[in-house]
Amino acid sequence: MYEQEIEIRSGDFVLAGTLTVPDTHGKYPAVLMVHGSGPLDRNQNMKGQRLDIFNVIAHVLAENGIASLRYDKRGCGDSSGDYMKAGHSDLVTDAAHSLEALIGSEWIAKDSLYVLGHSEGCIIAPQISLHSPALAGLILLCPFIEKLDSVLFRQAAQIEKEVDSLRGFSRFFYKALFWIFGRPSSTQQKLLYKVKATDSAAVRVGLSKFPAKWLREMLALDLNSIFASTHTPMLLIAGEKDLQCDPEDIFRIEKTAQSRCETLVVEGMTHLLRVDDNPPTLTGYASLIDQPIERAVIEKIIQWINQ
Repeated sequence: MYEQEIEIRSGDFVLAGTLTVPDTHGKYPAVLMVHGSGPLDRNQNMKGQRLDIFNVIAHVLAENGIASLRYDKRGCGDSSGDYMKAGHSDLVTDAAHSLEALIGSEWIAKDSLYVLGHSEGCIIAPQISLHSPALAGLILLCPFIEKLDSVLFRQAAQIEKEVDSLRGFSRFFYKALFWIFGRPSSTQQKLLYKVKATDSAAVRVGLSKFPAKWLREMLALDLNSIFASTHTPMLLIAGEKDLQCDPEDIFRIEKTAQSRCETLVVEGMTHLLRVDDNPPTLTGYASLIDQPIERAVIEKIIQWINQ
């Protein structure tokens, strides 16, 4: 396996990335990896949360003869720019330029190019495919077609439900946070109201700064139209215990898309691509991070590409 640090020009910004190839002799199928939401680096890590998703996938792919490119979001990791000022459309542009950089590599088989997205990346990938008809396929991990405001309120309700079921200090701790900052559902409502009432790139809600431009653009997306316009073959993988993106959405996407789709629901898997043997929770994510990524996901990706 060989890894090369590269710079990707996207308008006025330079994105830092890692190209991973099985060897420097030959041309290989290749995968561009596109992040989920949040200030994530090329491995889907951020301050206080080390998921190590894309680097693990990249290394296993390379062991199986498949190259890949992963990159830091603008304003994250070693990339220039300001994450808080970036909208969803900017992230689509950055991904498109990253695909161009991947295509330009001397080790890439240009007739076997794929885009892999996780969560929000599953919305970016089909948008790229509309302008890149040569793509061989899209690999969507934990995709969604549900409207974002519905997703946000459903997640807030889930957190409130979990906290109400807690006992002892944990319940006291979360209830204290709710008393100080408000219940998640009311906080989401305030956030949406504030974001829609301004054209600022970022806003403050309580003690937190939030990328308002990004959220406005995400709320304005017609996800049904995006998937209905997609003609690129898709591999849709959902987690049975995903509380962020409804696993049933992969079947809704399959019915909506104009392309050939293959679907897989991984038993016990959460949004973090880890299996949880206990009842799924959003408040218990920290206990899953040290678990390995579910191997069945990567094996399915490799099998699908080889087919």
